[in-house]
Amino acid sequence: MTGRAFALMGALGSTLLVRASTLQAQGSARVVCVVDAATNAPVPYARVRIGDREVAAAKPNGREAVEGWCVVVPANARGAWVVTRIGYAPLRTTGDAVFSSPVSASDATEAQRRDTAFVRLVPLAAALPANVTVAPSSVWAGAGARNAVTLSVDSARALGASTTGALVALLPYTFPRSARGEVTLSLRGARREQVAVTLDGVPLTDPATGLADLADVPLAALGAVTVSPGSDPLGAGPGAAGGVLSLQSGRGSIASLRLGAFGDVSTEGAWSVSQGDVHVRVGGAYRTARNDFPFVNTASTTGTSLNETRVNNDVSRANALVQLQAPRVHLTLLVSRATLGLVGPVNVRDYDQDRSTTTRLFLRGTAQAGVTMFSASARTFALDYGDPGRAQFDNHAQASVLDVDARRTVGGVLVHVGAGGDRLRTTTAVSQDRARGFVSVMQARSAIGLEWTGGARADAIGGTGVLPSFSLAAVRRTTRTDVGVRIAQAVRVPTLYDLYFSSPQRLTARALRPERVLFDGEVHARWRTTDNARVRLSLEGALVQRITRDAIIWFPGNFGWSPANVGTESMRGVEAHATLTRGPIDISVWGTAYDPQLTSGALRIPTPYVPSLAGGAITRAQLGVVQLAASNRWLGPRPFTAGPRDPAFSLPTVALLDLTLSTRRTLRRGDALLAASLDNVTNRAWQSVRGFPAPGRTWSIAITITP
Repeated sequence: MTGRAFALMGALGSTLLVRASTLQAQGSARVVCVVDAATNAPVPYARVRIGDREVAAAKPNGREAVEGWCVVVPANARGAWVVTRIGYAPLRTTGDAVFSSPVSASDATEAQRRDTAFVRLVPLAAALPANVTVAPSSVWAGAGARNAVTLSVDSARALGASTTGALVALLPYTFPRSARGEVTLSLRGARREQVAVTLDGVPLTDPATGLADLADVPLAALGAVTVSPGSDPLGAGPGAAGGVLSLQSGRGSIASLRLGAFGDVSTEGAWSVSQGDVHVRVGGAYRTARNDFPFVNTASTTGTSLNETRVNNDVSRANALVQLQAPRVHLTLLVSRATLGLVGPVNVRDYDQDRSTTTRLFLRGTAQAGVTMFSASARTFALDYGDPGRAQFDNHAQASVLDVDARRTVGGVLVHVGAGGDRLRTTTAVSQDRARGFVSVMQARSAIGLEWTGGARADAIGGTGVLPSFSLAAVRRTTRTDVGVRIAQAVRVPTLYDLYFSSPQRLTARALRPERVLFDGEVHARWRTTDNARVRLSLEGALVQRITRDAIIWFPGNFGWSPANVGTESMRGVEAHATLTRGPIDISVWGTAYDPQLTSGALRIPTPYVPSLAGGAITRAQLGVVQLAASNRWLGPRPFTAGPRDPAFSLPTVALLDLTLSTRRTLRRGDALLAASLDNVTNRAWQSVRGFPAPGRTWSIAITITP
């Protein structure tokens, strides 16, 4: 499938529903294709059973088809039908579903163009509701009202992205932050510790820090990414107060090489092989960069601005990936190791020679036994920190996490139970052992023209107690519109980073309570033209509000503070996103307006680092065999300290522009994508985190080959 097709499927989180009236219409539904309800990306290797007959997946003809994700339905297939795929809630219907005349595999591609029907399967661990059993007159998988947007990796590469951090920077509503080589993000005005990052539904967040470093995930491992602003207690559990970034594993084989400014060299690849129903994918990535870019030190100790160069800012990362997919078993192994310099902020140069080595291991296994899904995951994170001149600063820390869970649909209700624990040790005698368990129930229903979804969850965490939360959503869909409302709660348990490590200048380590999102709500609407319109236009927007009690806040610049529970943090705002496609031109524009406030007694101040206004745009124009892409991002002033809004205590407004030229070439056995990028074209000096400068104008050239 082409990048354009992926983009159209994922734009605005658009939904392709299957209705039985479509399935039974004259000459329709001869080919049924299965897509992910969270990302609308193809779901390979799904199984369809109609009555007592299993229908195998076909391999459609044509270069634009995706192997194994479409099913050719015979004319004599009658009876109730079930669509299953490990890791997804089964889709069942009652009664008979009569399909039209059969289509051979060789004709499947043409049939897709004419009258394909799409079945949406809900990922069991995604930010979406459970499976629902309904009559064939309304075959659907359910969907909550979420202002979610999906971008395929193939489309992102054509826009110049060659790392996972660059991929996320292309998404609406996201605010990536980068310092000391790590890449994290903020969603919907929340701090980066309040955003859950998952890979195939499994959290990547370190229990010790509450963060997930996206730089450690190779782009070759991914096929798509979905950003879902807003609390999600049912899909992601504690820690998802601001939203969820869902990373989805890729498919097929790929090889890529990138050269860039300041010694940036990266290579990655993945190779896939299938034998019957078993699919194996192995891959790896390696990146190295000097990162010795020039900058103006506006905070020098001499009182004057100095032209300096970042030193000891190099990075070396290696990643390995192994995936196995069988009808009833899925395994994913991801290992990464990174060595980098730990430059300090521009006004603190004492740590410029410090070094850090991080090692991460992620292992996930899922098995299906009857109608029950069992999963187990193990994660470990190790950090070695060294200061060449001061041995007392050397440290080693290791965090390990083990989780097991089971999911089963009982009477139309998805029951999800799990247990696990985490352990952290450091050479400075700081340690933590914590056990946890949870149970959640989710259900979806259709009534009075609305799709209703809801559920509740209870987390029991050692040393904290039982933390309940819930989510409830309703959405009304037509061919061209979606209108919905969603309310939810969330919790976040303090980490060791909150308690001990967030500020080396702290005077005391304070006891912290869990922060609780008492209310997180949104009213969401989406409108789109028909698919065959000459000009395809999509508009979406949301009114949002979040109220958090006991928010855990550390105010940068106040050296005497350790993080503390403030009384109330409130945020209300507006989000909007529009896409337009006419001929060879695609435009995507987004914007946010937030009013985040912290209230503690008589103190009322804006939340640090949250811009009141922000936005971005991506424009793509196909000029013959070349695509020109322009990516804009604009951030309003961002306060960085405790106090009223004041230009003296805010990072200034910044507008960034990236340009990419790309072209695809057909090879004998695959295709090649060539992309040349110029980032930060205006050479704007800016900081995503105060005191940590970003490079100015940079360049890169990348080639990606897909067999």
